[in-house]
Amino acid sequence: MTKSFLAFAGAATLSLAAHSLALASPAADTWIAQAHAAFEASLADAGLADDGKAVALRVTISADPDAATLRIVRTSGSQDFDSAAKAAAGKAKLKRPPAELVGRTVTFTLGDPASGPSATGAD
Repeated sequence: MTKSFLAFAGAATLSLAAHSLALASPAADTWIAQAHAAFEASLADAGLADDGKAVALRVTISADPDAATLRIVRTSGSQDFDSAAKAAAGKAKLKRPPAELVGRTVTFTLGDPASGPSATGAD
């Protein structure tokens, strides 16, 4: 991944094969950044943004943004925080993703990554 992609997408990491990453479109990068912002806003709305914890959620992207599947892939160390963060992220309003992302997974680190674990790419 390029530095510009990481800067643009924040803590989001595309979970694609290396050759697919090279082919990611600006629309995919934009959607990932917007989804990350929506998830973080949902955590803030739930009062979870300043807890000093971070959780990594793997999102399986669906053509219907309301049908995306969220799964915890790295815990914050607190089951209560993880559950609340997953529930808050599930309430985020996402835009329809670009077709190239449908069926793919993206791992997002939500919360305070400096205090908690970082996200890793998924296979």
